[in-house]
Amino acid sequence: MPTLDGPGAGGTTSLALHRTDVDGAAVVRPTGRLDLTTYRDLRDGLLKCAADEPTAVIVRLGDGFECATPAFLSVFATVRLRVADWPGVPLLLVAESPGQRRALAGSLGALPRFAALDEALAAVERPPERTRDETALPNALVSGLLARNFVRAACDRWHVTHLVHDAVTVATELVENAVRHGRSAPTLRLDLRGRRLVVAVHDDSPEQPREPKSDPRRHRGWGLTIVSSLSRTWGSHPWPRGGKIVWAVLEDRITANPLSSPRRPPSRS
Repeated sequence: MPTLDGPGAGGTTSLALHRTDVDGAAVVRPTGRLDLTTYRDLRDGLLKCAADEPTAVIVRLGDGFECATPAFLSVFATVRLRVADWPGVPLLLVAESPGQRRALAGSLGALPRFAALDEALAAVERPPERTRDETALPNALVSGLLARNFVRAACDRWHVTHLVHDAVTVATELVENAVRHGRSAPTLRLDLRGRRLVVAVHDDSPEQPREPKSDPRRHRGWGLTIVSSLSRTWGSHPWPRGGKIVWAVLEDRITANPLSSPRRPPSRS
């Protein structure tokens, strides 16, 4: 049973995550004390489990786990929200003791909770059909052009040409950011799930991207602002094997909101 994370920050308390895979689901059992010094360990460890794209992440709370205050249990709702759009993995909780069930009751909204692991496994739904393709790109500015060609071809094959303009723009920005700021050879992945297209780029830099603050004197560096304006949502996660992945979820905005008619930036060739 592998341990995913070790001592909490500062060394005052510790929390470890023990993972097993059961029928395609990642079952994670935390042991130790959840408090201010270990909150990030638990959060980031669960995000790493979700990045492997199991059918679900099931957190099993049993003997050996304690929480300094019920407020820290919000970490599970936080993780659930962050993985709902990418990688689209559900998070379920198993509280094995009556005390844990009382602590969780009414504090985590709609997050699914169960009294036994078997119940949680039975509730895991079959993942939705996905169509996926990816390409490795060089650590060079020509990657932007290669990314655009790759996205156009994939959207044509998958008959989602109504998304191609936004997908090309978002992929270009994310890939060029990975080359300029991540200084690495990025991997571009497209993931089609129903009406939504996910554009994801992995690079070797652990530094998380930040959307720039509004400044009328700024002439460059608006890539993430463009990504945000064209996406339903976007985000970034540490990658389990190093670096990070930055992703954006696109959908037909006219279909999603018939009253909206957003102005699009000019296409890049």
